[in-house]
Amino acid sequence: MATERTSESGSRVVSRRGFTALGGSALMAGLAGCFGDDPQDDTEDDPTGDTGGDAEYTIFASMPAVWDFVRQVAGDHMEAIDLVPIGEHGHDWTPEPGMVEELDIAAGFVYLRDFASWQDDAADQLEERDDVVVIEATEGIEFFDSPAEDNDEHFWMDPVECQQGVLNIAEGLAEIDSANADDYEANADAFNDELEALNDDIHDIVDRAELEDIVVATHDSFQWWNRRYDINVHSPVGTSPDDAASAGDVEEIETLIEDIGIEHVCYDVGEPAPLAESLADEVDAEILPLSPVETQIDGSPEVDPTVEMESDWGYVEHFREINLPTLETALRVE
Repeated sequence: MATERTSESGSRVVSRRGFTALGGSALMAGLAGCFGDDPQDDTEDDPTGDTGGDAEYTIFASMPAVWDFVRQVAGDHMEAIDLVPIGEHGHDWTPEPGMVEELDIAAGFVYLRDFASWQDDAADQLEERDDVVVIEATEGIEFFDSPAEDNDEHFWMDPVECQQGVLNIAEGLAEIDSANADDYEANADAFNDELEALNDDIHDIVDRAELEDIVVATHDSFQWWNRRYDINVHSPVGTSPDDAASAGDVEEIETLIEDIGIEHVCYDVGEPAPLAESLADEVDAEILPLSPVETQIDGSPEVDPTVEMESDWGYVEHFREINLPTLETALRVE
């Protein structure tokens, strides 16, 4: 049975475990060949395979942040399923061949353009079907050339830009289920109010901060914070989890840390972070977690057992439980 909770806006939210497990044994059997064992599958406790799902439509989301946007907008009317397994990094994960053919119960597929080639390929393939609505969450959102990369696609790290993505999803869900279009619009407006409050709180942190700079020693997903909040984000690593830092880049970051007086080295909770640990040791700093909302974790990140996360966290929880406290500490907020 899905677990219910209430968001800050008062809207009903179903947990990630409940949402991902919904759809019954047929869904789990169909996807098993593509994704392997599902860590969220509750059917072992019920020999009938009944997961309690009764929504008419199933929407597949291509990464954790998008999954939460979908469930916030869908409310009670649809099941939202995150294709990225718990513990996997959304930017690095690739489904096995044949995944698209297995999505035979999908009413909709929500994706990000230019985020991962498999997403664009899946969107192209699904658009050829008459029974699936393909929703590009990034429609109308302009990427920009950031200090980390040209055409930086990490728009979802900006709660203001996210609001357009939420509206895109609401429009797509209404296309699937026009009878509940008013509900999708209302849910989107309520969630966007939460995102705007989050934006206000980040501005407040920056306004009270002593520093303007942070160091991220894993892949750099955070340059949209520079554009929105004037936070200078420095990283010896590129924008891909597979990128590696050169000795020269690391030395340059060490010098910057000492010159500015930075006391913390941040890391992506979804990645191994040996560089963050070694860099912190080298400059006598402490490590701090950041979440780009690309990985759902049940427990603690590999590098830091003091951080506790839950696999059903949504976008706002990732920010309020991880990112805002880290920014307050790293930027030395008074």
